Amino acid sequence: MAVPRTERRRRGRLDMRLQGRAALVTGGSSGIGAAIAEELAAQGASVTISYFKNPGGARSVVERIEQLGRQAIDVRADVRRKADVEELFRRHLERFGRLDILVNNAGDMVQRMPTTETPETVWRDALDLNLSSVFFCCQEALPRMTAQGWGRIINISSVGARTGGGPGAIPYHAAKAGVIALTRGLAKEVAAHQITVNAITPGIIETPFHARHTTPAQRAEWIQSLVPLGRPGRPEEVANLVAFVASDEAGYITGATLDINGGMAMY
Repeated sequence: MAVPRTERRRRGRLDMRLQGRAALVTGGSSGIGAAIAEELAAQGASVTISYFKNPGGARSVVERIEQLGRQAIDVRADVRRKADVEELFRRHLERFGRLDILVNNAGDMVQRMPTTETPETVWRDALDLNLSSVFFCCQEALPRMTAQGWGRIINISSVGARTGGGPGAIPYHAAKAGVIALTRGLAKEVAAHQITVNAITPGIIETPFHARHTTPAQRAEWIQSLVPLGRPGRPEEVANLVAFVASDEAGYITGATLDINGGMAMY
């Protein structure tokens, strides 16, 4: 069984595979993003997290990272807006001077509704938040990573990009499928600079995301009928995978889509 990061810290056994690296995690104030930011820090990285609506959560994540003896800052940014993304990266570089790891985690379903009832605003919001934000952040990251001759870009997609997802969420899953295509194309474009680009597709993970968009009864039914392991995933399990993909050990993995879904979709 994996040892929780707090217990590793108590025992003096923090991993150091990311020592000296600087990471930026979008949507890092709660759920999967918060777990990713904390795990990258536990493995030695300095971390910037972006948030939009949850300053208290962002501040709590920064404080937990600082308790590990690492450096962290939080920056409010609407990553749907290129100007906000530019300011986010400026703030990161002002503090840490380099960018080694970018985790494009920010995203949301926006709203569940049938396709015929989905207004243009919901469609565009879902694409901008889940896909345009990834593109804008990659645009900002690449010049820095190219100059260094090293970089890791990790894009958080969704199992729904593989399967079409649950009811009433076509804009979200279409955008997440776009993230996979963007990942593969970009991986080819930047491979010569020793920059890897990979996507991760979580399944049903216990986060505020599911609490907002799925009833407990629906979650229980889906887990029972769709997940062979018979349980939801934990944010820390996704974070552990991200930390590995961000490390030197994963240097020969690029353009990949890595599933973490308890067997919900097997390929």
